[in-house]
Amino acid sequence: MALCLSAWRGYNVVVHTDSAYVLGLMRGGLLAMERDGWGDFPRVGQSASSLLLFKHILFLLRSHAGSVEFFKAKAHKDDVWNNRADSLANEGRVSGRPYDLWALGTPDGWVDHQPVLAHQPLSYLTDLIVRESVMPPLSSWKSSPFCDRWVVSMARIFEIYLDVDTYVPAVWTINVPVGFRETLWREMNGAQAIGHQYKGKCDLLRTCPCGVELSLDHILLGCVRYNLSALEQVMHDRLREISPRLYHKSLHPDSWKPSPWYPLLALKRVEQGSVKLSKAMLKPNKAFSDSRRAREWVIGSFFWAVWKWWMKEANEPGFRFLPDRQEGALRALLAGDDGTAATMPEISGGPRPVVQAGDLSKLPQPLSHLLREGSSAKLDRRNARGREGLTAWGKSIQRALMAPGVDQD
Repeated sequence: MALCLSAWRGYNVVVHTDSAYVLGLMRGGLLAMERDGWGDFPRVGQSASSLLLFKHILFLLRSHAGSVEFFKAKAHKDDVWNNRADSLANEGRVSGRPYDLWALGTPDGWVDHQPVLAHQPLSYLTDLIVRESVMPPLSSWKSSPFCDRWVVSMARIFEIYLDVDTYVPAVWTINVPVGFRETLWREMNGAQAIGHQYKGKCDLLRTCPCGVELSLDHILLGCVRYNLSALEQVMHDRLREISPRLYHKSLHPDSWKPSPWYPLLALKRVEQGSVKLSKAMLKPNKAFSDSRRAREWVIGSFFWAVWKWWMKEANEPGFRFLPDRQEGALRALLAGDDGTAATMPEISGGPRPVVQAGDLSKLPQPLSHLLREGSSAKLDRRNARGREGLTAWGKSIQRALMAPGVDQD
């Protein structure tokens, strides 16, 4: 709508649209928003807002020299022009040429920008004050270098453009160890601590012993001091076990250079945007989606293990990170698809062990101790630790108790 009104300034325009929402905006919705102080409008991302677009369209309507009429078109029917519009919209969506809302300029005097405080809920007023007075985290000078590198990295490796504002919150939903999520969040906000032994005279002059500026990306990619090929092979073996038999860049994290963990934030979008349909691959998106969470766990756990071993060497005297000696520990960590593997002694935040039927050795204490005492033993419900064990591992305990030969009491 904005492009239409901008391109045909001064002409009599007749607009056909299949969107009832757009028609509602054109036929009074924008005026109602202006009257109410723009308090209820859709938001896009965290730092950008569709409010700028809505105000700009209202300016274009008011400043249009010709007449503007609107008609409702039936969607996905025999309307040739409506089908053509859908086709062009889909081409534009994947073209990698975004339209920057911040580039819109609305002259003063055409739109009332002031909020209306009367009859507004406290939640809206609070949000308004924070939005207008506090800079969004992703717009700060600490986060801007990450945002720029992330967008460029996605375009260079996977040939797709992604809005960083949309995918950064995904760090809290990807299936990786909790400690690694926190590490990524601190890295995105420019607040990641590397280790006191690797710091120079100033905290901003962090240098690796190999002479390269130390960063999370440098650690996860593997320094020249450490040959991570053995550990990468362990990760690849596990990915081949749980992934569909299709070649794709998202299955090879070592090819995500120079920013190895960036695709984790948009693994779903990366696969949907770059996998092409073929006769041999009828439903690639579903094939990848079935194993996506398992692959997220394997990839995230691999990066988390490498990070923890580096930090352990940096902060604990006497510990030496030798990748060749950590293969067994890494295999144990990656054995589960979604956090159901044996725990790794040197890596915190890993998954819990699986309890098979009849196996009482892996039950949390004091459950296994009480169950071995016989039918007269009773679980103390007041014991906080036992109560936590029942809540967290109830299904595993049930499987163990249902095995033959185990006293049901």
